[in-house]
Amino acid sequence: MSSSGLELTRVVDEKLKYLSQRHQALASNVANADAPGYKAKDVQKPDFRKVLDASVSALAAARTHPSHLAGNSIVPSVYPMVTRATTDELNPNGNNVSIEQEMQQVGVNASDYQLALGVHMSMDKLFNIALGQQSKSKK
Repeated sequence: MSSSGLELTRVVDEKLKYLSQRHQALASNVANADAPGYKAKDVQKPDFRKVLDASVSALAAARTHPSHLAGNSIVPSVYPMVTRATTDELNPNGNNVSIEQEMQQVGVNASDYQLALGVHMSMDKLFNIALGQQSKSKK
């Protein structure tokens, strides 16, 4: 079995963590839509292509025996929170949260999460097939 499949699983898991953190930031923006002076926040998006490439490269360099897998991933578990520089509106109280924009971002984030979750579930099914295990949904 190729170890790159395991690294891809780790990167998909990290993408799910990133999307969860982003959802919390977007929900906080909606909750603070009327708070005076509140600035909309978001989570800084990493380049997951570079993360995967670096992770696979680190895996190859860290192996001491052909049957060994590398341990730690180089993907961060907590992504930095940033203040969103531009938004569509600025309220008189200094708040720059636009409910419409936040809800659109929540929809995109939810769609991305469902896609990443589907990839993760598909990879789990493939690993189970490779291991000779039957799907739990079959009875």
